[in-house]
Amino acid sequence: MTLQVILFSSLIAICFTILQLYLDYRQDIRNIHSFYATLKETSLRPLEESVWILDDLQISLQLQGIIKREDIVYAAVEMNGQIAWEKGVPVRTKAITQVYPLLRHVRGNQEEIGRLLVSASLDGVYRRMGRRIIILLVTNTVKTFLVSGFILFLFRTNITRHLERFAEYVQQIDIQHQEPEPLHLDRAPKTADELDQVAGALNGLCRSGYQVYRDLSAQEQRLRLFLNATESAIFGVDATGCCTFINQIASDYLAVAGKGELLGCNFLRHLNGEEEGVATSAMFAEQIWETIRQCRPHFVDEMPLVLADNLLTSISLRSYPIIEGETCTGVIVIFTDISRQQKLEQEKQLFSKIVRQSPALILIADAHGMIEFVNRRFERTMGLEATSLIGRKVLDYLADLDLTLPLEQVRATIYGGGIWTGTISPSRSAGRRIILDTAIFPIHDGKGQLANVVTMGRDISREQQLVEQLHHAQKMEAMGKLAASIAHEFGNPLLGIRFALRDLQQRPELSVEDANLLRLAEHECNRMRKLIQDLQQFNRPSSGRKTDFDPHRILDEILTLHQNLFTKMHIRVALAYTRQPVRLHAVEDQIRQVLINLIINASDAMAAGGTLSLSTHVGGEELMIQIGDSGTGIAGEHLDKIFEPFFTTKSAVEGTGLGLPVSYGIIRAHGGRIKVASEPGNTVFTVLLPLAREETRAGHA
Repeated sequence: MTLQVILFSSLIAICFTILQLYLDYRQDIRNIHSFYATLKETSLRPLEESVWILDDLQISLQLQGIIKREDIVYAAVEMNGQIAWEKGVPVRTKAITQVYPLLRHVRGNQEEIGRLLVSASLDGVYRRMGRRIIILLVTNTVKTFLVSGFILFLFRTNITRHLERFAEYVQQIDIQHQEPEPLHLDRAPKTADELDQVAGALNGLCRSGYQVYRDLSAQEQRLRLFLNATESAIFGVDATGCCTFINQIASDYLAVAGKGELLGCNFLRHLNGEEEGVATSAMFAEQIWETIRQCRPHFVDEMPLVLADNLLTSISLRSYPIIEGETCTGVIVIFTDISRQQKLEQEKQLFSKIVRQSPALILIADAHGMIEFVNRRFERTMGLEATSLIGRKVLDYLADLDLTLPLEQVRATIYGGGIWTGTISPSRSAGRRIILDTAIFPIHDGKGQLANVVTMGRDISREQQLVEQLHHAQKMEAMGKLAASIAHEFGNPLLGIRFALRDLQQRPELSVEDANLLRLAEHECNRMRKLIQDLQQFNRPSSGRKTDFDPHRILDEILTLHQNLFTKMHIRVALAYTRQPVRLHAVEDQIRQVLINLIINASDAMAAGGTLSLSTHVGGEELMIQIGDSGTGIAGEHLDKIFEPFFTTKSAVEGTGLGLPVSYGIIRAHGGRIKVASEPGNTVFTVLLPLAREETRAGHA
């Protein structure tokens, strides 16, 4: 410490010496430049006069006066590039030289008659600095040693001897047996300083340390009781594998004998099964050895362990090293039987998979009506993400669905512990409604309190649609039989009436008025015959021969035949055919009749003009033909009736109400489907027909 104080003081002295020398050097240099500035103001004019008149004596005296200045060693007057007068010795290095022009007014102009050269040598500056260095180093060194010695004396007298007393006192502390006596320093009474504060803190630390030791002893006793009361098995081993402590649960798991027989014995040899009546697990022992060798904790979440009675269980193991210095002196091992927990976790995962992958829609809310969970089927069916639902109130979500639900009845059923069942029709995020067969039931906790409410639903929209289609098909079949019967019963009498009318028309005595009435009657008979032909076609399976043909050709031919009609009605045609080659295996004239019916209906819907759109798409093994118009649309109450016979929105003269039902029967007879979607300004009829198969084409080639 003494050496450090001296070195630090010397370093400070050297730093200040260097600073002082630098300042003195700067002052000497400034003095030289100050002299040069004074010389220009005081001595330059007389020298110019003397040089002008070439007064050698005055010039020599003036130069001699210049070099008498401290550090000025050379002065000279230069004329025409040569030295004319000089005093002193010129220097080439370590000098500061100043040149002054000598000027004279000649005939009104100022001309240079010569130059004054003055040089200052730095050797004097360096000599003075050398003397100052010696003086400063000697004086600072003496001051440094004197101050350092005095500081060390004071430090020894006032601090070091008390620190030695602190060290002796600390070495004698023994809090295991008694509370240490307070430390008193041998110092004259005065105001308490830092040493007194340290002594007081050390005395307080000893008192609190003794109290802490007593508390730790009590805590140790409680910890031993806790280790025996905990559900986890806990034991410790030293670096050689000998058991240092073990609680009762660990003893029950690892050996039949009492824990007293395990303490002090080579525990790891027991774990390896080298003795009878103990648990065996080589992996268990290896885990502990790895903790000792690597000096770091090891964790194993699942490990098999064979108990003393040869039963296999699964445990979760944690082993922590006890490190003193850099050496592992032992290991604390904690393990828990997780076989029951694993079984519960497996059941939980199974139930979770069932709920998440269930084909039913599942929504779970808490007792306060906040949504906690929805499964994947719910997300896909309702078109929503679970994150947008979880945390919302069920009632708010039901309001968004535009859903009518007897809430009071549902509440009464749930709070009564029952199950509410019914059919609801919520609106999806896309706007389309679905039909759900729903069950709502409560989940109670262990105390019988309501914990959750579960809503399960099964989407029966497709089933309802199939039922409706079946009812419609049955109705169409019945109407087809009725139509065929009516056509047969009316056809024969009508044929007789026509023959009778033609016979009357051929009689010569008929008046013009009678002849016109007979022609009118025959015309009405023809209308009835056409109606009967339509009835015969209604829903009748095709008896024509099926062939392979391109539906695009049929559409183009229909558009060509009706081009004049479209032009007259100001209808624009928009085509969007699929680029894939398409072939249908069907009765060509019947498909043509269906397409003509749909195109004519679309044209009639655009009395003021508009756009007729025709598009085709291939999806799977079906061809989709869409015929749309920009007309007024079909009223919602009429959509379910347009395929029924004799239903029409046209006047009695324009239509019979059989065009769409006949088209429906033809498409159905070909194994296809026909659908309609309508809103003001956009009505689309969609015809789906099976594509011709390769083997069908080959059989009819």
